[in-house]
Amino acid sequence: MESNIFIIAREELYKEIWEISLTGVAKKYDLNYSKLASACKEHNIPYPTSAYWTKKKMGLDTKDDVIPLPESDEKEIRLELKNNKPLFKEKYTKEDDVIQEFNYLNFLDENERSKVATVISELDINKHKKLHKTILDYKNKLKDERGEERQRNYYNPYYNIHDYTETGYFANVSKNEKDTCMKVLSTIYYAIEELGGKINSDFSMQIRGERLNIEIEELKDKINHELTKEEAKKLLEYEDEKKRYSYAYKPQIRKYDYVHNGKLKITFESREYIKETDKVKLEDKLGDVIVKLYDKSERIRVERVTREEEAKRREEERKREVEFKSRRKEEAIKTIDLVNKAEDYRVACEIRNYIKAVELKEELDEDMKKWIEWANKKADWFDPIVDANDELLGKREHGVSSKDKNDELNGYATYYGWY
Repeated sequence: MESNIFIIAREELYKEIWEISLTGVAKKYDLNYSKLASACKEHNIPYPTSAYWTKKKMGLDTKDDVIPLPESDEKEIRLELKNNKPLFKEKYTKEDDVIQEFNYLNFLDENERSKVATVISELDINKHKKLHKTILDYKNKLKDERGEERQRNYYNPYYNIHDYTETGYFANVSKNEKDTCMKVLSTIYYAIEELGGKINSDFSMQIRGERLNIEIEELKDKINHELTKEEAKKLLEYEDEKKRYSYAYKPQIRKYDYVHNGKLKITFESREYIKETDKVKLEDKLGDVIVKLYDKSERIRVERVTREEEAKRREEERKREVEFKSRRKEEAIKTIDLVNKAEDYRVACEIRNYIKAVELKEELDEDMKKWIEWANKKADWFDPIVDANDELLGKREHGVSSKDKNDELNGYATYYGWY
């Protein structure tokens, strides 16, 4: 090894790249990733695609994806080491790490997993040159809206057509990266449709019957704000006024600007994300995006099924409670009816016992005999088993409470009961 040159056998480099990846080799030997990739192309050393690593993580067969090392007279490869002195200090946090850990579609059967893996292995943003219909419709809609806006402001001398600010799906993407974003989304949409999914007009997707949304945006760098001519003028005016007036108002000028840096990021509904890095473009991570979408669809399905089962359980519990209350109410009514009828039967028995006591008198005149006949009829009227009808009082409602029945009798016995 020279001072800044690393020498490695061509075949050994090929084996290590396919064992630990291009990124792994670059880290292992402190090499520049881009220069290593360029050297591999220059010396005809094939290296795996992201689809290869995705299929490997999923436990699928990768034999057909391995590209043999072509013959070459070159035996050794000379690679330039990284500059030991960093150009800037990098700060790494968990939020900066690319999302790599996910469920490798174990919830799918083997056939569906193989189909997903096949589609992933063929992902290419240039495969479908024409944008997806959903994106084309979106572009046409924006074009119509801009045309209408210009027409409305035709006579407005302050209107500037270049001041247009997009507020739609690509609002967080610069003009330079919008075409790339549209190609990336189109590739994802075509892949989802090839796998049997559906793309909705609002950019959401139906995957395995579940609705999912993703957001695409361009990341921004925080830089110190440079004063504009207008801001510098306001500051000078403030300094001048401050000398003459105590109430001079200092203009509010921001300290930092946030500018797009060309790196794209896809965010899922749970705020998980996959983003570009200095070494890997987003289009090289589309396999991870597809797998993440499938993983999310399964999570959403499980959550939906859980909610539906919980709702079903609550509904069944509510029905059981309603049924129980209905049965309890019916049972209470029947019990009250039984008690009231038993009370009437008790009164009927007491009347009959009283009649028997009266009949024991040795001498009964005609009036007493008539009274006994009348009293027996009243006993039959009280008795729910006989349930006799009274000429004046009608049928007795045996199931009604004693208080209500007595109140009714008392009502007939009063002056007001005559009417």
